[in-house]
Order: sequence, then C-alpha cells, then structure tokens
Amino acid sequence: MYSSIRTNIFLSHTPLQNFISLKVAQQFFSSEDFKNLLVTSIPTSDIKFFDSHVLIDKNSFVHKTINTFRAKKKIEGILKKQRASIFISHTSPLLDNYFFYVFPLEKYDVDLNFYYEGILSFYEYREPYDPKKHLSRKLFGLLCGMGYQRNPVIFPAYDSKVHTIYSILPKFTLGPKEKIKEISLLQERYAANTSNILIMGGKPTLLENEEVIQLYREMIKQIMMYTGELKIYFKGHHADKTNNFDIANNHGISVEDITQSNPVEDVIEQYRPFAVFSYPSSGLINLKKMYHNNIEIYSFYKKSKEQDLSKIWPIFKELGIHVKLL
Repeated sequence: MYSSIRTNIFLSHTPLQNFISLKVAQQFFSSEDFKNLLVTSIPTSDIKFFDSHVLIDKNSFVHKTINTFRAKKKIEGILKKQRASIFISHTSPLLDNYFFYVFPLEKYDVDLNFYYEGILSFYEYREPYDPKKHLSRKLFGLLCGMGYQRNPVIFPAYDSKVHTIYSILPKFTLGPKEKIKEISLLQERYAANTSNILIMGGKPTLLENEEVIQLYREMIKQIMMYTGELKIYFKGHHADKTNNFDIANNHGISVEDITQSNPVEDVIEQYRPFAVFSYPSSGLINLKKMYHNNIEIYSFYKKSKEQDLSKIWPIFKELGIHVKLL
C-alpha cells in the first residue's frame, strides 16, 4: 500500500539545474502532500524546498563510482516502494538516461518529467556521436549497475512516457502544449545600480577565439560610450581557460573579475547591474525573465553565423533582448 505522500526526485548536474529544480519544487510541490529529494553533483546551500538531498561527490573516480551507485540504489528503492515522480533536464547524463530508458517505470506508480535546461528546451538538439565518450558512459554505467542507451535526441519532449514539461517559456518549448507548465522566474524587487554594468563571458561553442575577441572588443566599445562613472564586472565561465577577454581589453578599462561556479541567476543581485553585455546564451533569457524591463540586455554575435542560432532570435525579440550582429 503506497503512502498518500508523493516523493519528487530531482536529478541535477549543473548550477542552473539546481536553480531550476528549486523553482519547480517551490512553485509546484511545497505542500505537505509532497516530499522533495534533490540528487545533485553540484554542491548547493539553497535547499530550503527540499526535504533531503544527496550530493554525488566526484572528487575522484572511486568516489564518483561509489556515490553514483548509491544514488541509483536510493532512487530505485523509492520508486519501488512509494508513489514518486522523477525530474530530469535531458537524457544525456548516465543516471537520467538510465531512469528514462532502462528502469521499468511502467511497473510502478512513477511519472517522469522534464524541467527547463536553457536553450536546449527550445529545439531538437542532436548530440554528436563521440565513440570514446559513449563507450566511457557504457563502461561507467556497468560499474554502477546501470544500462545506458544512446539516443542523439537528448530532449525527447514528445515521448509518450513524459508526464509534464516545466519551462520558463512554454510558447517556445518543445513538447505537447497540454503537458507544459510555466515556471516563473520573476523577481519583483530589483533595484539596479545605474553605474553598474556586467559583461558575461565564456567560449561559445560555435565561435573561434578570434571571433570571441572581436565580440568582446565591440562590447567594450559600446560600454565606453556611456557617460559618468561606471563600475564594470566581468563574469566569465568557470570552465573557460582562454584569455580572450584580457586580449580584447587592450584599452585597459577597469574591470572587476567575478568569475565563479555559481550561475549568474544566483549572484546578479549582489552586483545589481542596469545593463548586461554578452553573447547569446540561456543566461540572458533567464535574466530577462527574472527582471523584465528593470535590466537592459545586449547580445553580440557574428552576422556570418546568424543562421546557426535561428531558433534563438525570435525568443530574444519576444523578450526585448537587444541583438548586435557584427
């Protein structure tokens, strides 16, 4: 006999996924009818809407293997004994892939759901076949007692087993419209400092280093047109090892580097910029949904590669994100 309380299990592998999981738990499952469990490989202190959480420590291969196996066993134990729901962002990670394709969900009182994963939610991305990567996933899955099934479409939004899709932009999200529920990111109180500007950096996949440097130079040029005293922050991507921004900043404008692993959505209110400059990214969409007209957002890209991001431009237009094509 199942308990009347439903257990929601959120699988997360990035800071953004932690952030969105929290929003879904808060907005849809904060009553006493639910228990929320976060299973994540990214440490987070913001767990107030989760009844418990499991951290998959990946500091070593041994820790990663043991902790992944334990997480899998814990989740299976819940699914087999309780009314439960699983929430994943896409099917590429091993745990997510296993519970989507391999674990017999149909035998138990379990439903499977997707939650927003940035731009990936808006088009049918096909993951390129990398023999080494997929062999590694299969072998690691065997060590952890999990099968792995490759499917290049890692957001199968129209699969019949999908119960609900949670997204910040239902209008543009893939999947049956009757299955899509809207997550609100709106932050009604945001007092921008009219002297503060944020540059968001990183290494866009489709651009070469020289192209990224050109984008940065144009951002800096635009910023220098502002009058008055400015405080400029630069938040690079913590995984970007290039020095593209330093090369671009040959004018030597004063910039405070605030690069960190926390997503911009978590930290922006510490710096309160009135304007954000960057290349096209999910982060710009998220910020505009959070602060609407309280923040101006400028996105820079190469005109010669405009068609590569054809799915994004209508979203930017809808949200009022300014696009500068070079």
